[in-house]
Amino acid sequence: MRARRDGCSVAVTAILLAVLGSPAAVAQPGGRDVTADIQANRNVTLNGDAVVRLTGGVTTYTGVITGEGVFTVGGTGTLVLVKNSDFALPANRRRQKVVTVGGNHPVTTIQNPDPPAVIVQRGATLQYGSGSGGDGFIGHVTQAPEVSLNTLNHQVDGTLDLALHRRVNLGVISGSGLVKQRRGTWPGIDLPGTHPFAGTLYVGTGADYGSLHYLTAMPKVRKVVNQGSFIHNAPDAEVVTNAADIYSQFYGNDINFHTWGSGVVRMSGVYSWSDNGSDTDPALSNPSRNFATVPHRDNKRGINIEGATVTWGDGTHNRFFLPGNENTVYINMHAERNGTRSVLKFDYNGPVTLDAPISGGKFHDTMADVGRGDVVIAPTRGNAVTFTAPQNYDGNTTIGAGASLRLGDGSPQGDSALLRTGKIVDDGELIVQNATRGVELSRISGSGSVTQAGPATTTLTGDLTYTGRTTVKAGTLAVTGGALAASNAVDLPAAGTRLDLTRAGDQTVNNLSGAEGSTVAGGGTLTVHATNATTFGGALTATGGITKTGAETLTLTGAHATPDSPWTVGEGTLALGGSVQARSLTVQPAATLRATGTVEGPVDNAGTVDASGLTVRGDYTQRPGARLTGTRMSVSGAVTLAGTFAPDPAHGPGVIIDNLGTAQVSGTFDGLPEGASLGALRLTYRGGDGNDVALTSDPTSPDATTQQAASGSSLKLLWWLLAAGALVLVVALVLLLRRRSRNQ
Repeated sequence: MRARRDGCSVAVTAILLAVLGSPAAVAQPGGRDVTADIQANRNVTLNGDAVVRLTGGVTTYTGVITGEGVFTVGGTGTLVLVKNSDFALPANRRRQKVVTVGGNHPVTTIQNPDPPAVIVQRGATLQYGSGSGGDGFIGHVTQAPEVSLNTLNHQVDGTLDLALHRRVNLGVISGSGLVKQRRGTWPGIDLPGTHPFAGTLYVGTGADYGSLHYLTAMPKVRKVVNQGSFIHNAPDAEVVTNAADIYSQFYGNDINFHTWGSGVVRMSGVYSWSDNGSDTDPALSNPSRNFATVPHRDNKRGINIEGATVTWGDGTHNRFFLPGNENTVYINMHAERNGTRSVLKFDYNGPVTLDAPISGGKFHDTMADVGRGDVVIAPTRGNAVTFTAPQNYDGNTTIGAGASLRLGDGSPQGDSALLRTGKIVDDGELIVQNATRGVELSRISGSGSVTQAGPATTTLTGDLTYTGRTTVKAGTLAVTGGALAASNAVDLPAAGTRLDLTRAGDQTVNNLSGAEGSTVAGGGTLTVHATNATTFGGALTATGGITKTGAETLTLTGAHATPDSPWTVGEGTLALGGSVQARSLTVQPAATLRATGTVEGPVDNAGTVDASGLTVRGDYTQRPGARLTGTRMSVSGAVTLAGTFAPDPAHGPGVIIDNLGTAQVSGTFDGLPEGASLGALRLTYRGGDGNDVALTSDPTSPDATTQQAASGSSLKLLWWLLAAGALVLVVALVLLLRRRSRNQ
C-alpha cells in the first residue's frame, strides 16, 4: 500500500512538472523570485509573475524587464530603474478596453481595467529614474487620439517614487501607498482613467487630473500633497470630480483649472497648508495657521481658473475648499483667448466664508488685474456664503434659490464689495453686513431678497428688478438709481434704520412695515402700495408727497413731518394712529382714512373718513358722494359738508364734528338738513357751542311720542289716585265730626 501511494505521488508530481515546468515556475507569492537577477543587473524576461525581494538600502538596476507577466517589488528598501522596461500582461488576464467617442474633440475612457502588472508591496519603494540622468520606467504604451496610455496598470501599497524628466502615465493606479513625483521633474504625470487608488498622491512638479481628451477619477484618494501645479481639466459635457483634501508644504504651488464647452471640474475637499505629518499623511496643526503669514510665505497657495467652469463643494457638506486670506491664498479668474470666461460656483449645505479676493492677476500678484468671470452661489438649501474681502472680478454674481450671499461679516476687518461691472441675479438672499465701508451694488434682478444688516451704508443703483423682500435691519439702505417697485415688501424692523430714496426720484414701496424709530425718506413722490395688511411705526418723508395705494390696510403709528408735501389715500385703507404733517391729505373715492390720530393740515374727503378721535388741524372738506363714519373728530379750520353720514350705531347724543373755528358749518350731509332725525336722535349743525355737528335728543320722533303718551297717562292716573284719596279723607273727617256731635 505504501509503495502504491508513493507511486501515485510520483505520478502526480510528474504530471505537474510536465504542465508547469521546473519547480521554480510553480506559483508562489509574487511569482518567480528574480532578486538575484536584479542585483546582478541582468535583463529579466518574464514568463509569468516575478518578484524582487529587497533587503534594505538602495538597489540600482541597469537592466531591462521584458516578456509577459506581473512584476512585484517586495521587501524593504528601494529599487531604482534607470532604463525603460516594456513587457505585457499575459493574454488570459487582459480584459480592458480603450473606448474613444467624439469627433473634433475625442474623449478616451478605459473600461473594465486589467489587473495590475506592476505591484509595489507595503514597505518597498520602486523609483523610476535616477533623478539626475537615467529615466527608467516600466510601461507598454498604446496610442489613443491625443493621449498615450500605459497598459501596465500599477498597484502601489508601498511607495512609487517618480524621479523622471518626462511625461509619465502609470495606467490605472490601485493600492493604498504613496505615489510621489519629485519637484523639478517636468513635464508631469497624466492620470487618465478611474483609479481605485486609496493612498496619497504627491504632486511635486505637475499632474494632469483629466484633460480635453480623457477623464480622471480618484474617488478613494483622501489626501494629495501639492508642491507643483495640480492641473484639472474636464472635456465637453463631462464633470470631473476631485474629493481629496489637498495640502501644500512650501511656497510656490497652485491648482489650475481648464474645461472645454460645458465641462465642469468639481472640488469637494479642502486645499490647506501642511505644517506637520508626513508625505503619506500630511496634516495641519491648527486651522488658524491657514490665515497667518509664516516665514518665507510657505503657506501661500493659489488657484488659477483659465476660462474654466469650477465648482467648490458638492452640496453635501460645508468644509470650505480654500481657507485663507489675501496674505495666504490667491484666486485668479482668467478668460481664454477665444473669449471664454471663467465661472466659479460655491455649492455647500451650510455656512462657509471666503476671506480672500477673487481677482485676475498673475499667480501671487493677483490684484494686478481684475478677474474675468462670474461667481455662482449654487441653489442648495443652507448654502450660506460670506465674502469678507472686497471682490475684484468683473462678471455677474448669481445667488440660487435657497442659498445666500453675505457681503461682510459685521467686523471692521471683514467688509466686502462687488465691482459694479457685473449684474447680481438674486434668486436667494443677498445680505450686506459691512461695518465701516459702504458698498454700491448695481443691477439686481431675480426672485430673491435684499437685506441691509450692517452699520455701513449700502447703495443700490442701476436696474433693480428683484421681486423678493427688502429689509433694513441696521444702518441705511440708499437707492440712487432704479426703483424698488418690483420688491414685494419693504421692512425696517429696528429703530434707527433708514431707507433713503431721496436721490431716486419717484418711488413705490410695497407692503411697508417697520419699527418705531425707523425712517423712509423719499425724494419725489413716495407711493406705498399695500397688497397685504402691514403696520409701519416709523416716519415717512417725501418732498413730492406720499400716496397710499393697494386694496389692503396700511397702519401708520409714527409721526410723519412732510409740511410741504401732499398726502393721498388713493386705494384701500390708511389707518392713521399717529400724526401726519402735510400740505393736504386727500381721500380719493375708492379709499378710506380710518383715523384716531392727527392730521396737521387740511383733509379733503372724496372717499370715506372713519373718524374715531381724529384731529384735523386745518379745513375739513367732504365732497359729494363721500362718506363720514365714526364717533368724533375735531377740526380747527373750516368745515364744508356734502355726501353721506353714518354714525356709529352705539353713538348717543354728543358732538360728531367739534368745529374749533368760529365760522358756521358750510353745507349739509345728503338728505340730512338741520334737525333731521337719525333714529331716536336728531342731527344739528349748530350743536355744542353753536357751530358743531352734533346728535341731540329729538322729541318729535315716534319713540319720543310714545314716551310722552305713556308719561301723560301716568300723570292722569296719579291725579285720580290723589283725588280719590282726598275724597276718602273728607268723608272720614265728616263721619268723625258727626260722631263727636252725638256724644255731646
